[in-house]
Amino acid sequence: MVKLADSLRELKTILGRQDVSAAVIFLNGPIQHRFTALYRFDEETLHNVCFFDRENPTQELTPDIPVMASYCVFVRSSRGTFTTPDSLQDDRVRGHPKWQEVQSYCGVPLLDEDGKMFKTICHFDFCPIPISDTNVELMEAVAPLIRKIAYRIPS
Repeated sequence: MVKLADSLRELKTILGRQDVSAAVIFLNGPIQHRFTALYRFDEETLHNVCFFDRENPTQELTPDIPVMASYCVFVRSSRGTFTTPDSLQDDRVRGHPKWQEVQSYCGVPLLDEDGKMFKTICHFDFCPIPISDTNVELMEAVAPLIRKIAYRIPS
């Protein structure tokens, strides 16, 4: 069970070292999702800024993808957290280009100082996986901390 206060304290320490990669890896630790990533929106393209694959931890980045080909589109359109623990049972994503491939997702927006969304941090996997409310709360709590550093990360 993730303890929100303990995890947030550890993430503040990690981010105090300006280490977004370590924060992404840390966020992936208590969940079952294979992937955790930080993406930057650039018009209709998502650029991967930081990536962790627990089955292939040496892979640090992924290729650019169209926003519409990612569940990050739902984060962008709502300007809020979006989760689907089982895409095959979720009518909101039915017909999305990845609804059969990426079957679980949790994404949180990163907003700049003017409230404009510029990045998203997310967990995702090829199989259905629930995500606890505590893990969602942790991502939402750490998003403003990551934003302060991620805004300065060259992409």
